[in-house]
Amino acid sequence: MDTQEKNEAKLIAQICKEMGVKHSLEDKLFKIMERSLRERFQKAFTLVRNGAVKRYLFKPSGRVIWEVTGRKSSYQVMPHTDFCSCDDYYFRVMNSEKQLCYHIIAQRIALALNEFEKEDHRDRDYGKVTKKWKRTVK
Repeated sequence: MDTQEKNEAKLIAQICKEMGVKHSLEDKLFKIMERSLRERFQKAFTLVRNGAVKRYLFKPSGRVIWEVTGRKSSYQVMPHTDFCSCDDYYFRVMNSEKQLCYHIIAQRIALALNEFEKEDHRDRDYGKVTKKWKRTVK
């Protein structure tokens, strides 16, 4: 992993912080993300524009889960731990080839732009919502 890739989480955090102020992606920031993240930024930005990012808010606890629907499936994203349930995360992020998959990048951009679907649930429904991401081991 080169220095640029090691710092991509910091770069995205800084850019998303700037985007969050105006809830817009200025051309200058767009170009920086495009140059730094290349194809992953394009995929992530397309997901955001296509409404593929969803936030589940559970009440009264305030617990939040994010879902990003990619090409093959929907994935659970946990931004506070930089985790995604996609294969790219398991094969490239955990192998230190990349710091973030494009689903995590999409979640961060969607949050900064305030462009995501919002779904509220009672705490007791947590298991029903998360069931789709649990894999059965036999």
